[in-house]
Amino acid sequence: MTRPLKTFFITASVLFAVICMGECIALRHTGGIGSGYWSYLLFLILAGLGGALVISTHMWLVSQRESKDLRLQKIRIAELERSIENLENVAGRREEFIASFAHELKTPLTAIIGYADMLRSKDMAPKARFTAAGYIFSEGKRLEALSLKLMDIIVAGKQGFDRKRYEVGYFIRSIAAVTVPSLSNNGMTLDMRWEQGQIDIEPDLFKTLMINLVDNARKASRRGDVVELFGKAEDGGYALYVRDHGSGMKKEELSKITEPFYMIDKSRSRAQNGAGLGLALCQRIAELHGTQLEYDSEPGKGTTVRVLLKGGAGVE
Repeated sequence: MTRPLKTFFITASVLFAVICMGECIALRHTGGIGSGYWSYLLFLILAGLGGALVISTHMWLVSQRESKDLRLQKIRIAELERSIENLENVAGRREEFIASFAHELKTPLTAIIGYADMLRSKDMAPKARFTAAGYIFSEGKRLEALSLKLMDIIVAGKQGFDRKRYEVGYFIRSIAAVTVPSLSNNGMTLDMRWEQGQIDIEPDLFKTLMINLVDNARKASRRGDVVELFGKAEDGGYALYVRDHGSGMKKEELSKITEPFYMIDKSRSRAQNGAGLGLALCQRIAELHGTQLEYDSEPGKGTTVRVLLKGGAGVE
């Protein structure tokens, strides 16, 4: 039974009872109704039905207004919740950008400081001095461009960037120029090799990806270890590899390492100023290049990371 119909029957019953009581009192004083019995009965029925109809209609209109107000209130609450969620998402993306950019500053700054210290403290040949100054300048410019591109990725959610074609040997040597100072400071060496080929990449972002992979290999290695950086022409494209012979990872850890702020060895990561952001950002950059990071790791035997660049990569 609907609410208006239920209201109608309840109201009618109450009115019938009230009118009946009134009629009984009136009949007691008059001594009977005589020929007016049917008139009283008709009045009773019409009054009960009419009163019930008026009251139930009024209550139905009130309930409709209340329902409309309630629906509008729910809509306003939902809009407010969406606005709050959007603000939280924007704030979260900005915080992620700040944390990611702060993380990306470390390795290039190590190279910049290292080369600057060489210029300051050593008597270098003109060619070597020019090379060191060139690395300082190029890494400074890369950080300037990287800040804008990271903001596009994280804050604006941009999904596409212009790519350029690079000769693999040139690209790998540019990675080595940035990472060798940090490896040397930790008593490690970089073994780099490659097969001839070309790759289509967004240079600032993809360089950031590879520098992060080499830096993670450094963190997983011990003094005296060798970190490998090499490239191979493979079916469907060209693959770049970073391999270390350090601590390695368990299978259950491999599925989590690209999550933001996940750290396998928290104490060691904090000691090396790790934030757990590097691989999460690398995964996003790999996705922008239509690929993904592939891991092969075993505890105590090290880790190999493979990045296959499809389509645009070709062998010379």
